[in-house]
Amino acid sequence: MKTNVRRLKSFIQFFIGAASIALICYVSLEVTGEVWKHGDDTDWLNAYISNLNWQSLCMILGGCVVLLTMGFPRQAVSFFCGVGFGALQGGLIALLLTVLSACVAYALANGPLRSLAVRLLGSKLKPVENKLAKRSFRNVLIVRLFPVGSNLITNAVAGVLSVPFVPFILASAIGFAPQTFLFTLLGSGSRFVSSLEQPLQIGGLIISLLLLLSLSGISRRSEPS
Repeated sequence: MKTNVRRLKSFIQFFIGAASIALICYVSLEVTGEVWKHGDDTDWLNAYISNLNWQSLCMILGGCVVLLTMGFPRQAVSFFCGVGFGALQGGLIALLLTVLSACVAYALANGPLRSLAVRLLGSKLKPVENKLAKRSFRNVLIVRLFPVGSNLITNAVAGVLSVPFVPFILASAIGFAPQTFLFTLLGSGSRFVSSLEQPLQIGGLIISLLLLLSLSGISRRSEPS
């Protein structure tokens, strides 16, 4: 009887949590809907942003954090920030929003999702956690700099496996920066963006590959002979 009651409570809590997240996402989409509808029209966005009061702007930026947490493309948010705030200030704002979304996603994954994973996998999680914790900064930086991959999955995996938070968020911020500033430059209308895009992408790929190679070398040296 007690087991059934606990299961019912867990189900109700899960349902309430899922419904709350769905509602917050819906409100965020409603608040930011006009921005994404005219996302590629810089003239419209400029006029729209200039007519916003600070409360409405804060609501839109808050909605961006929620959507980024759920896996919304950060390139679109960076472009919007570039249009609204310029290349440098917009880049810093977009980077802050993206880092905040990574913090929220990590916290959510480190809570209910981790509890579920522990129940399902138990002690099998521990060896993976220990391995990731040793070089967490490097591992996260590789993923963030690599030109392909899902931020949502990275945040969720880091939270579920309890990757140390400080290395996770520092590596994320550094890895997010190149592409974030590239798209804010694009949104601001900078004429230098075409000359920067390819070098930044190639540079990120080269750094990722070098980090991967050095990581494999460290792993080989650490293996017992």
